[in-house]
Amino acid sequence: MNPQFQSPVPAVGLPAAERIRLEYDALTRQLERMRAMQYAYNRKFFGLLLVSTLVSIGLLLWDHWLMGWVVAFGLVTTGFTASFFLHFCDFARVHARALEARINALLGARVLIASELEADYFYPHARPKFSGFSFDRPGSFFSVYTLHFCGVWGALIAWGGFRSHQHISEGTWSERTWFNGVILWVIWTVIHAGYLRWWFMESGAERHMAGRLAEAYGLSGETDSKAVPSQP
Repeated sequence: MNPQFQSPVPAVGLPAAERIRLEYDALTRQLERMRAMQYAYNRKFFGLLLVSTLVSIGLLLWDHWLMGWVVAFGLVTTGFTASFFLHFCDFARVHARALEARINALLGARVLIASELEADYFYPHARPKFSGFSFDRPGSFFSVYTLHFCGVWGALIAWGGFRSHQHISEGTWSERTWFNGVILWVIWTVIHAGYLRWWFMESGAERHMAGRLAEAYGLSGETDSKAVPSQP
């Protein structure tokens, strides 16, 4: 029989051990789902960085009069999209963190500590950061990796701006038109960067989610595997 069409098992009246077993099974399946989600969006994140960089280099080598603008505006959107993928990874990490804490509570021991290791190795949960740059861990590999790609993309955008400026002498556009395009790009960049700053540093969305999970799973304080759970 397909599990989706099985009759629900009423938990009320079951022995405590059986209810704990059912909860453990449900939590484990949900943890597997969150880790799969984290892996999927990590692949999207790193794949986007690599492909967008190679495509941008190819477009600039083509040296069509429009390509500099395509790269300049496109890389800002790419960075915004990469942050979108990263925020899904953060969602999965925070949820997995609470799930591990609840499973540890059921087992009565710190068996699952992957979330602790992630917080130490990458960046802390529910702490202000700018996309992938952690202000708590500015020297972490992930923070430096973020700065690295910002530097690479900044260089590509500058290269595109220089190439597009060269077309002024060819009569493709005037100096004023080129300057207006730069102003438009600055506005485009500030809007996207401003939203990312608000989301990752000021919105508190990740901390709010961690709080809801702590309440739902009966955890006190931070939802990590060291949290003190209520008795199941």
